[in-house]
Amino acid sequence: MIRRCLISCLLVLATVWHCHAQQINFGDYGNYSLSTSELNTGDIDFGQIISGSGTNSIDINNAKIIEIVGVKYLDVIVEITADNDLYLNGNTSYAGDSQKSIPLTLEAAYANNAGTPTIGQAKIINVPNNNFTTRFPILERQSQPPGPPPPPPTNAFDQSKVEETAYFYIYGSINVGDVDAGFYSGQITVTVSYD
Repeated sequence: MIRRCLISCLLVLATVWHCHAQQINFGDYGNYSLSTSELNTGDIDFGQIISGSGTNSIDINNAKIIEIVGVKYLDVIVEITADNDLYLNGNTSYAGDSQKSIPLTLEAAYANNAGTPTIGQAKIINVPNNNFTTRFPILERQSQPPGPPPPPPTNAFDQSKVEETAYFYIYGSINVGDVDAGFYSGQITVTVSYD
């Protein structure tokens, strides 16, 4: 008997400000804005999968791309919080039930060269599990140490003159065992903030 299931991941995108102990949060000293948007709308969708089909992957070429626009000389922290499994009808009470859950393994990368994003410029991130944090500069520093802290913005400060765009890619794979037919989904939350 062949069973088919429809697989999808939901993506929740958030932009927040936060500060770590013993680090300077330049956002505390100025009114720097940070914006995020999805370049490709919709969910990370593995499509229709046959039960017991094993590993099914979405590679970086078909990844969800998040655009991050901010001050080019500042670093951002991207925090990912995601379900470890996709659940039948999105019902997390099926955790641990191998017939109603499908293991999800996330992968990620970023591109922070000026200009339009290209897969060839992407830097792969070591993703230890589906809940991870990574830090990178909005604009690559070209093998030099970071410069001095920026002066706090004044009323004459025009952030658009120092903005650049970085791109964050989310993709991965699922391992489909002998699961019940149906719609499987999970949630991925992306939080972006200045360091």
